[in-house]
Amino acid sequence: MKKNYFFILCTCFLIFSLLRYPEEMLAASADSVVLWFNQVLPSLFPFMVACGLLLRMGAAETVGQWLRPLMKPIFGLPGITAFPFFLGIFSGYPMGAKITATLYEEKKISLAQAEHILSFCNNPGPLFLVGTIGAAFFRAPYWGYLFLLCCFFGAAATGILFRCFYPFDPLNQSITYRKSPPPSITQCLPQTIADSMDTITQIGGYIILFGVFVEAFQQTGILSFFGECLSFLPFSGEFFAGILGGFLEMTNGAFLLSKAPDPLPFRLTASCMLVAFGGLSILCQTLGILKNVPIKKSRYIAAKVCNSLFSGLFFYFSAPFFEKYVQKTVPTLALTAETNFFSSISYINCNLLFLFFAILYALRKKG
Repeated sequence: MKKNYFFILCTCFLIFSLLRYPEEMLAASADSVVLWFNQVLPSLFPFMVACGLLLRMGAAETVGQWLRPLMKPIFGLPGITAFPFFLGIFSGYPMGAKITATLYEEKKISLAQAEHILSFCNNPGPLFLVGTIGAAFFRAPYWGYLFLLCCFFGAAATGILFRCFYPFDPLNQSITYRKSPPPSITQCLPQTIADSMDTITQIGGYIILFGVFVEAFQQTGILSFFGECLSFLPFSGEFFAGILGGFLEMTNGAFLLSKAPDPLPFRLTASCMLVAFGGLSILCQTLGILKNVPIKKSRYIAAKVCNSLFSGLFFYFSAPFFEKYVQKTVPTLALTAETNFFSSISYINCNLLFLFFAILYALRKKG
């Protein structure tokens, strides 16, 4: 009972906010539903189905054999773990965790390997970083590209660091992939769609819940209160409000930071750290997906903290070299439209190219 006091308090706070600010809370809930239905569902659900089909038809094993020379020397992991790592980078939260959970449930990786790859495979995607954070919030897509680059290197650095916690095990590294014939598409497709729909519905629930929580903190003035309490530090109250809001939900926090009056390098670095960590919303989504994988939650959270610190350091020291490429004179609407188009094309091409070679290699091995 004592362990639940905090969660009981949060639940009572949410109920109070729903009764005290019904219109604002209803609007926040509706906005979260629109966000999930218009952006998350159409972009993430087809990708989940495609990845699920590839996993069930045996493409991950052949890709694993192909990428083993890359993953084993750097991370001490079998090549099959490259599948969740690269697809997690391409598609964003929480695909890396979803693919890892599937590999573990199908006994294609051990628990130690699942914990290790989870420490660095769950990351924000290019569409969100370049289109939303870079172009829409900070009015410059180049910052989004730098966010993507720093999050990638931050994740890789975390994976190399956490190799110390998972020493090389020859028994785990010499996995023999099952040679049984893959099931037909008529067997895979219904199960994959049902599994993907269950996952995307859970994600929608977390988005709505934390969207309402963030609005409750804003309406009750808690974010502003904490900002004023930390006013003795050389940052504005809006800056701390963005940090606290981003700790709950990263998109809202990055938006608040983009509006803060503080120097741009500090706001950008803080935003990069927030999106690399993901916030409590992404953390709950990930742990919900990993409910059948008995990982050490504290170690996963520590990995996300390390990922956030590494990404922030990479960004802070590399930002001065990229600043000259930021085009401040381009109108906001044109910038956003051009960035969304370019990032969409890059995103689709990268994914299609990766999946094409994966399927081609699988068919070649089968033949």
